[in-house]
Amino acid sequence: MVGGILKRITSLAAAIAVALCMPVTSDTGAVPDDVFYDDFSGADLDMDKWLVAEKNWGGTVMVNGASEDYNGGVIADNVAVCDGDLILTGLGSGYTGELRGINRDKSRRADGKRCGGAIATKEYFGSGSYEVRAKIAPEPGCCSAMWTFEYEEDYSDGELKIVNHEIDIEFPGRDKNDDFSLSHVLCTTWLTEEDYKTKSVECGDQADGKFHTYRFDWHTGDENETPRVEYYFDGELIHTATEFIPTNESRFWLGLWFPKGWAGSPDFEQTDLVVDYVRITPFHESGDTPQHESYPDNGWADAELPKGWLLWHSYKSYADLDSELYLRTPDGTVRTVSGDFIHAMNGSFGRSPEQFTFMAIDKTADEWDIYLSDHGEIIDLTQNSGFRNEDPKFSPDGKSIVFKRGRWDSSAYDFVYDLALLDVKTRAVTMLTDDSAEEAMPCFSEDGRNIYYARYTDGIGSICRLDLSTKTSGTIFGESGVNAYYPIVCGDMLYFTKWFSADDRCDQIMCCDGEKITSLPFDSERYDCSDACPVSGEKIVFSSTMSGGYDLYYYDGTRVSPLTAMNTDKNELGADFFAYDTVIGDVNADGEFNVADLVLLRKWLLAVPDAKLGNWQNADLCKDGILDVFDLCLMRRMLVGE
Repeated sequence: MVGGILKRITSLAAAIAVALCMPVTSDTGAVPDDVFYDDFSGADLDMDKWLVAEKNWGGTVMVNGASEDYNGGVIADNVAVCDGDLILTGLGSGYTGELRGINRDKSRRADGKRCGGAIATKEYFGSGSYEVRAKIAPEPGCCSAMWTFEYEEDYSDGELKIVNHEIDIEFPGRDKNDDFSLSHVLCTTWLTEEDYKTKSVECGDQADGKFHTYRFDWHTGDENETPRVEYYFDGELIHTATEFIPTNESRFWLGLWFPKGWAGSPDFEQTDLVVDYVRITPFHESGDTPQHESYPDNGWADAELPKGWLLWHSYKSYADLDSELYLRTPDGTVRTVSGDFIHAMNGSFGRSPEQFTFMAIDKTADEWDIYLSDHGEIIDLTQNSGFRNEDPKFSPDGKSIVFKRGRWDSSAYDFVYDLALLDVKTRAVTMLTDDSAEEAMPCFSEDGRNIYYARYTDGIGSICRLDLSTKTSGTIFGESGVNAYYPIVCGDMLYFTKWFSADDRCDQIMCCDGEKITSLPFDSERYDCSDACPVSGEKIVFSSTMSGGYDLYYYDGTRVSPLTAMNTDKNELGADFFAYDTVIGDVNADGEFNVADLVLLRKWLLAVPDAKLGNWQNADLCKDGILDVFDLCLMRRMLVGE
């Protein structure tokens, strides 16, 4: 892919202007929009393109009179990206390490023997040219495979009918004596589990430790093309299949797995299938038919959060005052945020993951207060105020915290809540509203000019926006009898939670792009989805009762996965996320801002050879699209705490 960013750099020390363009054009040239391509050049597998399989297939055996799965399936631990290659690992019968395979019922096995790895495209493709450059596993007993797959179950006529559209390249094949051979390949086309045609084709030694190019051209047919699949190895046509040609759009798979019997005996400890690149060029033939997979979301590893910091709280019951606030760091370490307070919740990051605010009850004063955690030091910002101080959210510049403040109204014999603004440095509080309605759950707009909040009338919330310059408010969303609350902003998008209807009080998460308001794909009328925590793009962390009590879930733009490591038998709510690559000042991209970043930026501005910035956007402290000495000065001031 060709892309570029032009940065104008001004250095007073060098007194010159230099143009910087990035990234460099790939040697593969420009890739057309409809072509799928991945050369695995990133640090990790691109989860916007791929799904990682965790499932089991391949036959059963009898052990001590009971049937059990022959192999350990395919697991995420056996999928890795390293030095520009995809590595799919197979653990043979000699494996004695700590990894554990998976059974068909998704339970873990006692060992990792005969356990492989596999990935599949998120997207479905029809007719086209499917090309892979790879080194197959040089051991018999396992199957190095590349295949399309689409599976449907139909019970409409009272009996089960199975559609199994599939095209395979599988090693090992069979030689003329019907022995296992890595100089032969199995080329197979399927329409059902009974309607298929396989051919073992001689293709030369593929276990020579070298990369080879494997390709099949899938023609579903049109007025110019006869339905067929042509198999090419290293550019040479080795076989053409004309029977049982699939037409349904399918996902494309890469895998190393352990068949029962038909690949040989896996008498080894470990082996690898190494993939250099994958390219899929669609033909868009008229014979293509749409996919209707019966279980498109089953059998995949839980999606992983992007690298970063996560705040959330957990309690058994709000009334029990037992909430604990947790912080998970990029390396997976989880710590409890503790101090001279109880019932901590609703954490909100500032401009750094080392700085966040939250609400908790001061043990001494027995009142809700706003707390600040700054590099591990915890400060009560509203100590002994005499008010209820709740729902804190940082401003974009990190200088202020907006929150709701409650005061006792003896005439109403209840608390009255208004919005307030707290200066982090001086601790001065400015009231933003003053009326009888309850205003709660405020958050800043991306530019800091507006505050979104929930306004309650007769117990029903609506989503409003306060213009800080004019001090005027307007309603963004309101529906009769329907409660709406917890607004949160990410870029130009506003998220909030609302009931499905006045009669169905299940929460759903809504997204407002300024023109229309839509619900998110995972919302349901049967359970709650709330507390939106945008991560990036369509990716979002949220809380849901889809499995009973509130747990944390991650939606990666395609599917929903529970955040198993964080979920307990308590209620997990109120998540906030700080991305690893967005730490202000972190120009060497190590996840921290320190003097090493200052030194690197200074060298870069002076054009010192080999002074390369890992993330130049994090150094643009002036937010003007220019890196110069002014950013350097601001960085120095940040480090000394001015």
